[in-house]
Order: sequence, then structure tokens, then C-alpha cells
Amino acid sequence: MITSCSFRFYRNLRALCLVFAVLVSVSCTSHIGYGLIKWSIPEESLSAGDVVPVFIQSNINMVYVIGAGKGFSKHLEVPLWKLTLYKSKSAAKKAAAAFGEYRYMYAKVKKDGLPTHSDPDSTSKDVYRLKEGQTVKILKKGKGTPVLSGKEPLDGDWFEVLTDDGSVGWCFSYNLTMYDEREQNNAPRTVVSTGPDAVLENLLARAWYPDSLRTMIGANRIDIGRINPSWGFFPGNEAGIARIENADGILTFPYTSISRGDDGTYSFVGSALTVQVRRTDAICVQYTDANGMPQALYFASLDTTPADIIKNEQERRDGLITAVLRAGPRYISGSYGVLQFLANNKFLWSGYQLLVPSIIPEGAGSGGTVEIGYFLSDALLSLYDGVLTFTFDATNAKASFLYNRTQDGLKLEYVSESNIKDSVVQSQNINQTVVFFTPAKSGQGDQ
Repeated sequence: MITSCSFRFYRNLRALCLVFAVLVSVSCTSHIGYGLIKWSIPEESLSAGDVVPVFIQSNINMVYVIGAGKGFSKHLEVPLWKLTLYKSKSAAKKAAAAFGEYRYMYAKVKKDGLPTHSDPDSTSKDVYRLKEGQTVKILKKGKGTPVLSGKEPLDGDWFEVLTDDGSVGWCFSYNLTMYDEREQNNAPRTVVSTGPDAVLENLLARAWYPDSLRTMIGANRIDIGRINPSWGFFPGNEAGIARIENADGILTFPYTSISRGDDGTYSFVGSALTVQVRRTDAICVQYTDANGMPQALYFASLDTTPADIIKNEQERRDGLITAVLRAGPRYISGSYGVLQFLANNKFLWSGYQLLVPSIIPEGAGSGGTVEIGYFLSDALLSLYDGVLTFTFDATNAKASFLYNRTQDGLKLEYVSESNIKDSVVQSQNINQTVVFFTPAKSGQGDQ
């Protein structure tokens, strides 16, 4: 079966393949515009205010592909929020000039929960709540209403700032420590430690994937639609930028060092990110979101990769359908017509009028794609071989059936969507519709 989640996954996979193909062939002249770097990328020698060619914009993966290095010969993925795209180089340079004296200026937040606003006015709408120690990029200075302490105005100015996950708002500088990144970058980035730390070394060395993958493996129910090879937690030890990628997008956390607390929690200093190591193969990553709310995500280190998990599961599903095809491939029923399984998970089905419209809608057509995308609950595992879902090409209508391969042929039992939860068939329908097919002899039931 192709669920909506599966469809999105395959669409994303096709998009990634397209990006790869373009990257192979792209040249410095085949670009979609020019980008203004808003947040420096020191590991690539790119500073805020630099103008670079942009080759690709991927809204699926939330990145631009830009030119970097000498002659822009290197192709680099950059999160969308780090860049502003312009159609012409002159427009990008004009915007870069607006950075002025603040091109290299950043700031550290001195107060937890410090708000940014939609306008340079403390009474305007809150946009974001900053975390103590968080880094922001200074974009420009603005004129705004004074900020008072009692009846006295506080020292400081209003600045438009960019946070380390892409939020833009106005912040009063009284609780900011501003610095020039050219001076800050001269200081070496270190991991704070009193000696060798095997736990930290393990944390930085492993690949961390969503813990849901381990749950799927343990339950032997691999839901392909909920897996993406790019999702995970990446400590970014070399670049000093930790990254979380999941279905909601990409979050980045620039940091200057990693320190271990008394409780064993690792703080990525300079960001709102902390990591608790639960076991050698399990971690909890915590951070504060754009609304100032604490978030916790769980990740695991596996003995395999998401790409291999997807490959193996798809091969399992294809194998089950191939077994049904080889036992037929043409099946016939006196009441429900002729069902033929074809190569590439295709099918033809005619004479199913008794199933219209209660199971198969009017005008669904005579062919389409058959998939295995649902799983059996523990109560059904011993009763059925699996679940076949038929998607009819003419209307994209779907019909799912519990199935058994028997000595006499193929048994299908309709299951409604209301009995399926989280891709698992929980129970049979109360009013069961059972269809029996027998393998057709040569020439019998030709369509």
C-alpha cells in the first residue's frame, strides 16, 4: 500500500535524487540567483554579508545549494534561513551593503527568556524568547521607543537580530553582550573536560537516528513512510554546529565548547542545546523552541542505517507480493471476477461489481498498484499472511484486504480504514466481506 506518508517519502526521495543529479552536472553559470549570507559559515570561510551563487532551492529539505571555495567550485548545502535569495548579483550586493558596520557583529544573550519583538517597541508582539547564552546575529540598528526601568530609561539600543534557528525580531541591547566575530573566531574552540571522557567521545563519534527506528525494529514493523535517511542528531564536532533534522525541518545550534555537568548532562555552550546520555546507544536531546518552550527528542545509535532498513523492508514487502504472483498470477472467483497480478506490483481486476460501491467506488477502473504497507496486530498475526492494499489508477481509490495464501488459492477479507491505526490493522470488520479466488487454468479468465 502507498499511504500518504509513504507517498511523501517517495516524493522526497525522488527530490533528493534530482538534487544529486543536478549537483553532478551544475556549473557556476547555471544558477537560480545570488544569495546574501546572513549567518557566517566559518568552516567554509564564508562571512555574513558575502554574496554567493545559488544553484538549487529545496523547500523539501529546507536548504539552498550554493557555490563556495575558490571560484565557487564547491557545492554546499546551507539551511534556508542562513541566506536571502536575490535574482541578480547587483540586488544581493546592495542588500549586503546595508549590513554596514554590523556585518561581523553578533551578541550573546545575558538573560534567560529575553524576548524579541515584531517592532522596536517592548509593547509590540513577542516573536521569540531567547535563552541565556544563546548567540544572535546583529542585522541592523533601529529607532524605537525607550525601554524604562521604573521611570528611568535603560542604556542600550534597539537591534534587529537573527537567532541561530532563523527567527528574526527586534531586541533591546541592554541584556546583550555584543562582539565582533573576527575577534571571537581567533579563540580556539575547545571541549571542556578535566581529562579523557569516553562518554563524550562516544557521543561525538556515533550516528544518532530517531529512537522510533529502534522501536520499529523491536516490533518488527518497519513503517517506511516514517523514515528518512537524513533525519537524526548530528553533534557537528568539527564545525561547532550541532544539527537536528526531522519531519519539521532543520534546527542548528552553533556552540563554542561542550561542558559536562555534575548530573552527566552535556551542555553545548553558546546554544540552548543539552544532551543527556542514557546508555551508550541512547541519548535525549533537549532545547528551547522558538516559543520559549522546552523540547526533548530521543535518538538511538543502531547497527544499521536508515537506508538499509528501508531497502530490507521494501524487499520483504516485494517478496510477499511476488509469492502471490507466482502462485497465480491469475485468480478467478465466480462472484468477484478475475484478479491478475503483474510485474512491478501492478494488478488487473475485472468483474468486481458486487464490491461496488461499498468497498470499491464506482468508476475505479480495472487496474492499478498493489502494495503491502500495513501491519497485523498481535491478535491477527497467526490468522493472516498480511495486508494487501489495491490502489486503482482511475480514481486513486484504495481498498485493503487481509489475505491468506491457501492450497486452494487466495483468500481476501476486506478491512476498513477505521480498523487501522498507526499503520497497524487492529481488528477484523464486524460485518466481514470475504472473497475467495482460485488460480485460473491456462486460458481461463483471460481479460
